[in-house]
Amino acid sequence: MNADTRESRVESERTGGDHPLFVDAEATLLGMQAIVGRKWLPVIVYRLLADGPLGFSALKDGIDGVSSKMLAESLDDLETNGLVTREVLTDKPVRVEYGLTAAGRDLEPLVTEMVRWGTVYHVPEREDGDGPTPRKRDVGRDDSPTGRAISLEGN
Repeated sequence: MNADTRESRVESERTGGDHPLFVDAEATLLGMQAIVGRKWLPVIVYRLLADGPLGFSALKDGIDGVSSKMLAESLDDLETNGLVTREVLTDKPVRVEYGLTAAGRDLEPLVTEMVRWGTVYHVPEREDGDGPTPRKRDVGRDDSPTGRAISLEGN
């Protein structure tokens, strides 16, 4: 049994969860990245958690910088992965509403923690709206909830 498997088993037992006892943490994280790690997907999930269900135009208006093409592709990806539902409300004119499935709503703690972490570590917005500005800075002991200094480096 490797350390990742042992930690996962211990965590499952500690939390009393119904999680599998033996998981490959790296494979799970890579799978999660493929589903929610793409650009715009966490923001779309956040917007639907906060304001959903929403029509396409309302969703696009609520997300600065996303193009219609990228939003449509991202919503298709989320729907394919079972996180978003697409309901056609009217045929003429076509009106569609997007909402979260139960699996999509279950991402709320993850999205909340990402926002919390970004706030604690002062992750800045980029001027072009594409995410954190590449930079290197020492967060320091006082800012770190763990009490350890960490270094944030740009991508």
